[in-house]
Amino acid sequence: MSLRTRCPKEAGTLARRLAVCGDTITKHIEHSGMNYGELRKKVHEHFTEVLKKAKARRDELGPYTELEKERIADTIRLHEAVNEDYWDMLGRDYARSELDKLCNGTGVGQPKTQEEAFLILGEIKKAQLALTKALLEHDKTFEKYDFLAPEVTTEARDPAPPPKHDGPTLSQAVEAYFTEQAKIANWTPGTVQKRRAGLAIAVEWFGANCEMNQIGKQQAAELKNAILTLPANRSKAAATQGLTLREAIDVKDIPRISNATVNSYLSTYKNFWAWAEAHGCATEALFQGLTIGKKGGQAKERKAYTQDALSKAYKALTEPESKFYRKESHRWATLIAMFSGARLNEVCQLELSDIRQEKGIWLFDITEDGENKKRLKSDAAHRSVPIHSKLIELGLMEFISNRGLVDQNRLFPDYTYSLKHGYGDKLSKWFNRTFTTSLGIKSDAHVFHGLRHTFATRLARADVATERIQFIIGHERQGVTHRVYLKDGYSLRQSKFDVEQFSIT
Repeated sequence: MSLRTRCPKEAGTLARRLAVCGDTITKHIEHSGMNYGELRKKVHEHFTEVLKKAKARRDELGPYTELEKERIADTIRLHEAVNEDYWDMLGRDYARSELDKLCNGTGVGQPKTQEEAFLILGEIKKAQLALTKALLEHDKTFEKYDFLAPEVTTEARDPAPPPKHDGPTLSQAVEAYFTEQAKIANWTPGTVQKRRAGLAIAVEWFGANCEMNQIGKQQAAELKNAILTLPANRSKAAATQGLTLREAIDVKDIPRISNATVNSYLSTYKNFWAWAEAHGCATEALFQGLTIGKKGGQAKERKAYTQDALSKAYKALTEPESKFYRKESHRWATLIAMFSGARLNEVCQLELSDIRQEKGIWLFDITEDGENKKRLKSDAAHRSVPIHSKLIELGLMEFISNRGLVDQNRLFPDYTYSLKHGYGDKLSKWFNRTFTTSLGIKSDAHVFHGLRHTFATRLARADVATERIQFIIGHERQGVTHRVYLKDGYSLRQSKFDVEQFSIT
């Protein structure tokens, strides 16, 4: 049984009310006359005697059974909870009993405030944890005989001090990770936001001050299990708004995030821990092989448009006096995507300077040159795509010329930038919500990205080589030949021929 299933929601709420900052506790200790060092000494002496008796009793009974070991493992996990949460889970009466036992047996003064009580209870919890681990180590002495070692006695030894950790905390490692990636990675703001959101969940689960070397494979698996039950739209949904992560995943009968989103989080964790292990922030690269299958998720499979849907879309965008669009930007941005296979944001962030003529061939330069908000998905996305003759026939060059009369460098200045979606948000919403609905072709496949899928599919059916399709649509090409010797891609003449293989019919 996990800790979260043992702990009612009220415990987390009570814990937050009782939690106070360290400075407040320190000042209260000073005013009350309590000496922290003396408290630690008395707690240590008290539990040394407890350990001595426990070892002697264990020597009489013999080694732990497997069931007893499982219960001890549960006890250790319980003791690793946040101090206030731990005692709230066990109840006020048990906490009072442990306080009295320590105070009466050691001469430590009874706490006068809740702050003092939780301070003493925190030392008790730490000592109990160390004692439990010491008993497990003692149990190992029953597994074999070592005639070269000093004689095993039941004389109690002081529990070993807790190990010192010099490594960074999780939150420190996360910040170091993003600081480095900002310098060397070509992440879009949306990618940064998505990966920060994923790692924020890990920080919330483990705690910001959790040391990296305290997170192992078991802890990674526990986080994965929590992610599998994470509610969709946790911060917005009425049932989970304002709840902590552990509280939110306990809420019943609400939608959960899709398998695709789960895998996105797990991929973020895998990449982060691989970086952390390589940079000495973690002892091992965790989350390898923890992804899950796609079945049961909410992600939709992307498919090429049906002939009927593509024909309807093309007709609605090109027919004189069409009532299916009101903005020229919607019309031309969609047609460019349809006849080039370019991504949504690649089209929407085009600048007038990105459209030029070379060797008699008009082309789109898909680059990050220009204003600093332009972003591409990868290095392979940098490319020049010849403009399909059908776009020129429909009047694209006249549209571009008219745009040039306005004091604006962007081809579609009415598409504003957002950190999460780049420049494509307005076009995507219009296309997926209004345009396809009004045409009667709305489906999981007939989304804006489906135009790109359709373009690539039709080139493949026209016998255009896969590597040449990848070059035109900005996918990474595989193999030494294409990644080294043909790094600069194909000629404009070759790409022009390939692009022209796309047909609406």
